[in-house]
Amino acid sequence: MLLPTTAAEAAAPPGTNLQLLTWNICGSQRANWGCSSFGTWADKNAVIQAQIQDNYVQAMLLQEICENDLASLMTTLGSGWTRSFAPYQWASKGVLTNNRCGEDNSPRGDRIGTAIVIKAGSSNAQTIATTQPWDGQQRPFHCATATYFNDIRLCNVHLSPPGSDTRDSSWEYSDDQLGEIKKVVDGYPNVAFGGDFNILPPDHVYPVNDENNPDRGWIWDAKDGNPYPRYRECDQTNPAGGGRPTNTRGEKIDYVFSSRPWRWCAVTPTAFSDHYPLVYSMQIA
Repeated sequence: MLLPTTAAEAAAPPGTNLQLLTWNICGSQRANWGCSSFGTWADKNAVIQAQIQDNYVQAMLLQEICENDLASLMTTLGSGWTRSFAPYQWASKGVLTNNRCGEDNSPRGDRIGTAIVIKAGSSNAQTIATTQPWDGQQRPFHCATATYFNDIRLCNVHLSPPGSDTRDSSWEYSDDQLGEIKKVVDGYPNVAFGGDFNILPPDHVYPVNDENNPDRGWIWDAKDGNPYPRYRECDQTNPAGGGRPTNTRGEKIDYVFSSRPWRWCAVTPTAFSDHYPLVYSMQIA
């Protein structure tokens, strides 16, 4: 759902910063999404409100959020905030069906997807096609402009994990997606992009012959998609990556990159998703 343009209140004055949150909230009500043990929407909404209060969040890249819960969030946020939404879709021989938030026999018929939420004006919300499974789960890539924050382009990423295509679980899609996304974001003079990349950092050392943790480090550079040489990642500890864990398995798979000067990065463990909120504070003006 791409919402109409809303005008910014004014241009950002010198000294303005932007705190951008990314969080996969694990909001599905379907059992096979594995989110039932991570609290209610009220719990997740409370986490978001705490991030706004404690880390001064002014924009969000949210993954796995249901439309009705997004509407609830917007009501809580009040006037001055806008959102764009892109649904997850299931492909069967290329025929797409929007993913439901709830089970097929439940009253939760609202869609589940990713959202970009922006304070003080947004414009030009756009879903951009990337290579996706012909059979299996498709994940959107979309962007919107934060008009008050000097028109920085914000893009929400959710790369395909291993086994996304039901025809052959060995097929990878994230290398194509990463290369396509890099080409898009490189075209914006001011940009911040992030989300659930479903891949460990480029500097991660994989165990040898570990069937449960296969080496996917090649994905970063396979299609010229590695953002690190050009962009600063929120929590990187060296030029090749690094960073604190962002999920309950002790792995870093969530990222935010930006072309704007870095100020600080926050990672907040929570019991209400299998992912942790990640906040990138950047200088805007």
